[in-house]
Amino acid sequence: MEKDKLVFFMHIPKTAGTTLSQILRQQYGEEHIFRAYIGVGAATLQEHIDSLQLRLEKEDRDGNEGDRTPAVKLILGHVGFGLHEILKRELTYLTFLRHPVDRVISWYYHQRRVPDAKYHQECQSRNLPEIITCFQPIPTDNHQTRFLAGDTLREKLGLAGTIPYGYCDRELLEQAKENLCKYFLVTGIQESFDDSLLLLQNHLAWQNINYIPENVGSNKQIIDQSLIDFIQEYNYWDLQVYEYAKELFCQQITKLKS
Repeated sequence: MEKDKLVFFMHIPKTAGTTLSQILRQQYGEEHIFRAYIGVGAATLQEHIDSLQLRLEKEDRDGNEGDRTPAVKLILGHVGFGLHEILKRELTYLTFLRHPVDRVISWYYHQRRVPDAKYHQECQSRNLPEIITCFQPIPTDNHQTRFLAGDTLREKLGLAGTIPYGYCDRELLEQAKENLCKYFLVTGIQESFDDSLLLLQNHLAWQNINYIPENVGSNKQIIDQSLIDFIQEYNYWDLQVYEYAKELFCQQITKLKS
């Protein structure tokens, strides 16, 4: 059981994280959750990290004495792997992955649908392949591999070593796979959401899980094979890391149910 350890849910965009967020509120209580979403409470990730550091240091210093801010039990946000190194403390990592083709298509329709989305205007008059080739949005280039390998955290903090669009490689994949094995207690699979919850419930002693799917787009349609092939070409490493994560997931769920 890992119930009392500081948990970090690494929310990769368009991978069921919004739905899981309501479950996390049930299990930890809003007052015990630190949300690190850029533009919500802070303009940059560094501002969130500074605020979190101060809060955690105050907890370490004050303990249970007197009136104090509720203890942080869960960190939640679009923050990539490597946060434990910045905070200099052990974290229990959780995340969800999704088939790369479905995730990229979902990202595109989210951009079309939400007025504040970064590429909203561009997506009104361009299809997905045009958006990818004209603007090269990072979320369409092996985004899950980037999150898992630490590239996303470096990019959001403006650190050196960020990988340009189209330059992900096997080294990045192997780093992502190593991190999955070494640091992630549970890597859920969106397409197996309920079984993923079973794993989380088992490892974290969650109780009374109830949820309604949130942030689900309504733009469902039959996807042409040429579009599938196009997305897969741009997300080759995500396909590899997704299949690897599914293998780990299947091993865990088989062991749990045996």
